[in-house]
Amino acid sequence: MSEPFSARETPPARELTHALLDLSSAVDHVGRAAAARLGIHRTDLICLNLLLRNGPTSAGEVAGALGVTTAAVSAMAARLEAGGYARREIDPADRRRILLHASPDGARRASGLFDDLHRASAALAEQYGEDDLRRVLEVLDRFGALLDGQAAVVTRPDAARRTGPAAADTSDPARG
Repeated sequence: MSEPFSARETPPARELTHALLDLSSAVDHVGRAAAARLGIHRTDLICLNLLLRNGPTSAGEVAGALGVTTAAVSAMAARLEAGGYARREIDPADRRRILLHASPDGARRASGLFDDLHRASAALAEQYGEDDLRRVLEVLDRFGALLDGQAAVVTRPDAARRTGPAAADTSDPARG
C-alpha cells in the first residue's frame, strides 16, 4: 500500500484533505440516518434531492448523475413512488421518455428532516463574510470534482489490477 500523502504535501494540505473526507463521512452518516427514518435507501434519498433541486428528471439523467444503471433507477423510482416521495410521468415533449417528479408531500416529509440543519447552516454562514463563503464554496466545488474524478478512476475495469488484489477482495465485510 502506498503512503496516502507525499513528502511534498504540507501539513495544511493534509489537514484540509482529512477535514473534507471527515465532512464527507458526516454527510454520509446524516444521509443514512435520514434515509432510514424515511424508510428508503440512501441512493433513493440522493435521487429525491436531485429531483427537488433540478425538477422533473429523466431516468437516463438520474442514472448519469448518480452513476447507476437505468434499471437501478427504475427500481429506485418504484420505491420512491410506493413511499409517496415521487411519481413517474410520460415526458410530454418525448412520449418515449419517463420523467421522475418529486411529490410535494414526499418533498415536505424528506426536507423536514433537514430543517434544523438548514437553520444551523444559515447561522454559521452569517459568521463569515461573502468573500470567505465564496472561497469555501470554491473549495467544496473543487473537492466534489476531485471525488467525481476519483470515482471514475476506481470504477474503471482495470482499477483492481492497479491497486492490487487485496484492494479488489470485498469478501471481508469489515473492508466493505
